[in-house]
Amino acid sequence: MNNAMSPDQFISLLYRQAAQIPLADFSHWALDLLQQVISFEGAIWGTGHISTQKFHTQTTLDVSPDIFEQLKKHLAINPIFEQLLANSGDAVDMADVLNDQRFYNSNLYHQCFKPFGIERILSSFHLDERSGIFTLLTLYRYNRESPFSMEEKTVQNRLLYHLLAAASHRQFIELNGSTLTENENEKHDSAICDAQGIYHCVGTQFLNILDTHSSELPSQVFPLEIIPGNNEFALGNLLFSQQKMGDLYKISVRVKTQIDLLTQREKQVVDGICQGSTFKQIARQLGLSPSTVSNHLYRIYLKLGINTRSELVSLTQMSIDEN
Repeated sequence: MNNAMSPDQFISLLYRQAAQIPLADFSHWALDLLQQVISFEGAIWGTGHISTQKFHTQTTLDVSPDIFEQLKKHLAINPIFEQLLANSGDAVDMADVLNDQRFYNSNLYHQCFKPFGIERILSSFHLDERSGIFTLLTLYRYNRESPFSMEEKTVQNRLLYHLLAAASHRQFIELNGSTLTENENEKHDSAICDAQGIYHCVGTQFLNILDTHSSELPSQVFPLEIIPGNNEFALGNLLFSQQKMGDLYKISVRVKTQIDLLTQREKQVVDGICQGSTFKQIARQLGLSPSTVSNHLYRIYLKLGINTRSELVSLTQMSIDEN
């Protein structure tokens, strides 16, 4: 094996550069980096959950994304999966499961792999028994005369652990909102899940808030449907916001405050008041008349049960501090 990067260099770069890679791009970046250690022409990195037995996230490198659907379609006749399940974490070469003569004459090859030009297959499978999330990492070669070596299998065995650990570390960084230093036990009010709501990384405070306000909510899956484009939604007195990151979503939660009783326009007026602006200044910023701003403020006082600007500023600051 003669490649541009040693396994040790790969591991070092994987952890040192992870924080600078957007979460949406992490899997593709990591596969591209892996290609400098083990020679391959195409690869897939997919995750799913044992409850659905489907891929919830799908990353491909130089192979059509349609490969995931074909793998699912031909699962019943693909003997490598049985070997992967029996040897979780170990790299399995298709050539060790089916000899070349049987494989290249099989329906599996002609229907599932040949249409993509795939000739050699080296797969690894990992199941997190606590979360139920499984990961499939598969490397492909398009030249039948270039089988994977024993050394390459050994390297993939070693690097799979670091790929998964670095991915988990990168998700935790996303929850924190910045590069982690020494305090990785800090509580967070966010979670990262896939489109099916399966948690991939979750902050302790996030689950504490959900549990405090509804003990009946499940702990392994986000309780609401993930709808692309629906950036804010509510459940009882909890408010959620979501941010799409590739195949994953970052979900943040906070408890409703009195300020949430206000309309969007009223919140804009409150922002102006808290910034120390006058009625005329707020009116100019919002394209309203000063009397309309005054009327908005009157309704704000009624909704919040207060009477002065200083009370409004204090209540607004308290809402910020609580969340």
